[in-house]
Amino acid sequence: MTVRRVKGRESEARNAQLLVLLTDRRQELLSQIRRSLAERQEEFQSRDAPGSHGWGAAPEGSLTLAVVQQQEQQLAQIDAAIGRHKVGTYGRCVSCNEEIALARLRALPFAQRCAECQEEWEEQKERPAS
Repeated sequence: MTVRRVKGRESEARNAQLLVLLTDRRQELLSQIRRSLAERQEEFQSRDAPGSHGWGAAPEGSLTLAVVQQQEQQLAQIDAAIGRHKVGTYGRCVSCNEEIALARLRALPFAQRCAECQEEWEEQKERPAS
């Protein structure tokens, strides 16, 4: 067996593992979003109940919506990562084209850059334009 075949199998196994990670995270986010929206709906219903004194207008309702928006943003990032997986670019840094560390992808499955390039990108983004 050649080195190329072994590396190809390792890469296939890595890609399969990453796809499972992405789809699991996607399902988890969908469940969280549904649960948060159901809780929000319950808040609205309790606000309209006699003697509730406007509970649904409490600041907690805004927090729930903010959390749902953040979860929806992550869901969009996961969907984009699944799209990159389908075309074979997922797991490769968009800046240097090197493989992103598996540990980084486990922690942040929609990462588009390796840790080093991400740090450089964030520094450049924070610098004022000259």
